[in-house]
Amino acid sequence: MTFKQTFICINCGCEVKELYKKYSNVVKTVNCEKCHKVVDKYVEFEPVIILLDTVLLSQQAYRHILYNRDFKLFWKLSLMLLLLESFALWREKREQPVVRQKANTIYEQGFYICCFQNIIDNLLCTVLLFTFTLLLRTKWVLEMDMKRLMFTLLKANTLANFSKFFLLPIILWRENTTEFDINLHRIIVMAHHLCSQTFVYVIVSRLARLRAFIIIISTYFVKKFLLQYAMNILEHRLTQ
Repeated sequence: MTFKQTFICINCGCEVKELYKKYSNVVKTVNCEKCHKVVDKYVEFEPVIILLDTVLLSQQAYRHILYNRDFKLFWKLSLMLLLLESFALWREKREQPVVRQKANTIYEQGFYICCFQNIIDNLLCTVLLFTFTLLLRTKWVLEMDMKRLMFTLLKANTLANFSKFFLLPIILWRENTTEFDINLHRIIVMAHHLCSQTFVYVIVSRLARLRAFIIIISTYFVKKFLLQYAMNILEHRLTQ
């Protein structure tokens, strides 16, 4: 899916015509007409530095990735994250006594079920956020390209999922830690993820942080309820 490229100032969010001017082999950044700061300092940064700033919840880095940069690299990273998160979820389910007593079909196909669950999780989250945005800012949403907004929300949700890289220590050192430490680690990862989702949603929807946070929390619980209901039906049919 391709759209006409539009750029924004990473400081104030105002739309701009260009990020820099190029003279022969020299690239010169431009200043925003509204806030008078450099439109996008990240045009000269390496992707690794930008990713580190997203880990630190930098809204400037979020704006750069969402609006001013080719997202292909981040789609690839999101695929890695999907596999990582699915493996962590599959391993957690395998260790549950109830799952051990189920048919071998669940055990053998569990990883693929977890992948499917995480894909649906991301798509459902995007749809719910779009719905909440439409209800709260109906006029604003109708005046803009709704397909672009939906696609931007999908990118924002993908970007927020980078927090789940912190699940890696649980996978690597699970055998050398206690159940309390594992649960504490998950809570910290989830808190960082919710903060990341709130910040990227603020950027896309341009709502106040408190309202955006309430929407993110509401989306989280509605999504979990619907997803758990759907997965229970799926697993029940597989065991029949």
